[in-house]
Amino acid sequence: MRKAFPIVLSLLAPLAASCEMGQQPPTAPSTLPSIADVTPPIQEYWVTLADEPPPPEQEPGEEPAPPAPAPAPTPPPAAPAPLPGSGSWSPGPPPPAQPGVPVPTPPSTHMRVSIKINPEPVPYSGQPITDVSSCRDLKHTWVYEQIVHAETGIGITIQVRENFFDGRFVNRNTEKIWIRGNGTAVLKTRWCSGYKVFHYTQTRMKFTDDEGGQFEVSGPWVRLNP
Repeated sequence: MRKAFPIVLSLLAPLAASCEMGQQPPTAPSTLPSIADVTPPIQEYWVTLADEPPPPEQEPGEEPAPPAPAPAPTPPPAAPAPLPGSGSWSPGPPPPAQPGVPVPTPPSTHMRVSIKINPEPVPYSGQPITDVSSCRDLKHTWVYEQIVHAETGIGITIQVRENFFDGRFVNRNTEKIWIRGNGTAVLKTRWCSGYKVFHYTQTRMKFTDDEGGQFEVSGPWVRLNP
């Protein structure tokens, strides 16, 4: 029996060596994507709007009319300011407009998109806007964000934006802005005016989605405080 020990040990040694060589290294922990990796980036756009309509375009070959005497400037009637603590606010019916001219409509919603204003109401800025010619002589300014979020995984495109100031149609913007599904676009909006009184604005947006659907949403009323 004593002579068998070396033989048994010599047989076990190769078995132990083969087990060690057959061991697998510990598996490295898998890395999960961070929230930043899966959250769509926020797109930002600057929008500058003036409440004074541009002068009418001159027809080709038409003689310019002599300028009429400028009347003494009088401020327009102030928009009705909301009462403190009145909660939701509506400016009432818009002022009369010429046939075919867009008029604002009450704020609306759609399952594909949400539109939020930050801040609201908007505090007076007064920061001069010198990089846009229509605002160089209008020293009263306000700045806010329109946050447009795609509420589903289907992308949407802003096709048209119609802008209103104190219920009057100001302009129509046809710059197309595509927002991926569950993504967000921020329209950094600047308004300038010749009068430091309470104003209100609204933007109506017309959309298409990536499946070919069409819809429009009238954004929230935006109060501009003096």
